[in-house]
Amino acid sequence: MGVLFGWYQAYPAQVSRDRAMLRLRLSEARVRTLDARVALSRSNFGDATGHVREALRLLDAFKTDGADDLPPNEAAKIDQAAQALREAQGLFPNTDPGTAAAATATDGQAAARAALAGNLLGEVYRSTPEP
Repeated sequence: MGVLFGWYQAYPAQVSRDRAMLRLRLSEARVRTLDARVALSRSNFGDATGHVREALRLLDAFKTDGADDLPPNEAAKIDQAAQALREAQGLFPNTDPGTAAAATATDGQAAARAALAGNLLGEVYRSTPEP
């Protein structure tokens, strides 16, 4: 009887903890995405690459652990955000400093893809239940 009572009392705390961890993982990935946008605005592609890689790592880890707690349409937004980040990373210029015009054009496209990913992650975050 005591075991059942203890489980009954601990269950709401576990649910609250799981919701908090879900929101934490989403917010971490979104912060990395926004940091990448800032780095892109400063034309710091090294930092932007690092932030995008970390955001993708967090989203991949989230898909294996936390995606079960989301409705299917919100889980699809996570996949869209990851795809947008991969596209943004593909647009980072790997050119020499002499071709600044080409780098500026791709900066805007990469920043737009990172912005889309950040917005999608924000939507998913706002739709998750609070702990």
